[in-house]
Amino acid sequence: MDRSTIAAIATPEGTGGIGIIKISGPDALNLANAVFRRSPGSGESDGSGSGDTGFRSWRMYFGHICVPETGRILDEVVLAVMRAPHSYTREDVVEIQAHAGPRVLHNILDLLVSRGIRLAGPGEFTRRAFVNGRIDLTQAEAVADLINATSDAAVDMAVSQVSGELKAYLDSVRQALLSVLSSLEAGIDFPDAVDEADIGPGAQARILQDAALVPLRELIQSYEAGHFLRDGLQAVIVGGPNVGKSSLMNCLVNRNRSIVTEIPGTTRDCIEVSFINQGVPLTLADTAGLRENPEPVERLGIEKTREYLATADIVLFVVDAGSPVRSGDRRLFDELAQTGKRVILVVNKSDLAQPDRRFDLPAGWAESPCVYVSALYGNGIDQLRQRIADCSLCSVDPQNRRFIPNWRQKALLDQALQAVSDGVDRLCDRISFELASIDLREALSCLDEITGHYVAPDVLDRIFNQHCVGK
Repeated sequence: MDRSTIAAIATPEGTGGIGIIKISGPDALNLANAVFRRSPGSGESDGSGSGDTGFRSWRMYFGHICVPETGRILDEVVLAVMRAPHSYTREDVVEIQAHAGPRVLHNILDLLVSRGIRLAGPGEFTRRAFVNGRIDLTQAEAVADLINATSDAAVDMAVSQVSGELKAYLDSVRQALLSVLSSLEAGIDFPDAVDEADIGPGAQARILQDAALVPLRELIQSYEAGHFLRDGLQAVIVGGPNVGKSSLMNCLVNRNRSIVTEIPGTTRDCIEVSFINQGVPLTLADTAGLRENPEPVERLGIEKTREYLATADIVLFVVDAGSPVRSGDRRLFDELAQTGKRVILVVNKSDLAQPDRRFDLPAGWAESPCVYVSALYGNGIDQLRQRIADCSLCSVDPQNRRFIPNWRQKALLDQALQAVSDGVDRLCDRISFELASIDLREALSCLDEITGHYVAPDVLDRIFNQHCVGK
């Protein structure tokens, strides 16, 4: 890995009280000392810019950033010093806390570059933390998730992974695989010197079942909830014209986002709103009403509705509580049932239902969750919000569960699970220890790619390029 000293602005762009420039690398202390002049009594060194910098680890120093050749003061700053290996990157790290004016920060950064510091690339500080062994790859990926988290639940999930909970869980599975693998290979190499009771296929298969297959299945099953927490949920409101879809959307987001009138077909285009529902990031789309023989402009809106349906995670299928079920509703519900999407049946205008004129739930629709609401009066909206949260599989406190938040990890876990399952089958069928050993090595390889024990450089490039510059 490149061992040059790097620097970047670590705070968001814009004007503010404090802006931070982070420096990491073997020359971080000397280069910082060359441009930093301490105020009298603020430190142990005279700040001459030569020899031992005098900076002590985990100390903060008050002074000024100056151009050495001219003495021009660029800003009054506080310098935070973290000496290797007790730093984020396990290298010498200096953070310059300046005023957060864009010109001020760029002037300081330009001065550092002129003294030989290289500008950091996306995620390069976190990549150095990974390469230097301070964190594993699951923790490195969680750093980006923590920065981008849009809900408390997503923050909790990312914090648990940054703390190493997923790493520890996978390490326990890895140790179980290594234990069984060593027993199998002992039986292969020294068949007369080992006890059949200890390395018998039945005993080893039971170990794999309890210590590998069960934990791996639990992690894979958690992917969907973790994915929703991390990336958010896509929900779409569909139904016939004038069933109250726009009113329902305004109720759910607590503001008048969609136009509401008594005229059917008011909504011609899809309207999106993003908000947090029960701790889950949710993007909700209000769509054009689906009906036969629409006018040309309305037809375009219906085509857009179909596009949203194709990508939605949850469908809020709205019907009128004061009208019998329509043939178009039956066809749409049957279409949705064939796609396997989560459908919540929302019976709106429940305040208008009459004994002789009301919506009767068809027998084939009973398996879908059904909520009776009145968007006009707000009745049933809290129950609907909870139903949406339940459908996102996030009703369980994320602090009490482990989540796999991204597709890369989930795909590798699928491969590991299949390999361990194949190994168990070979042991139970007494096919051969050799083939079972190959399966377990494949599973170990998958786990090592998740945690970063072994991972291709191009994979690392893709992962860390998703991080922001300065982290």
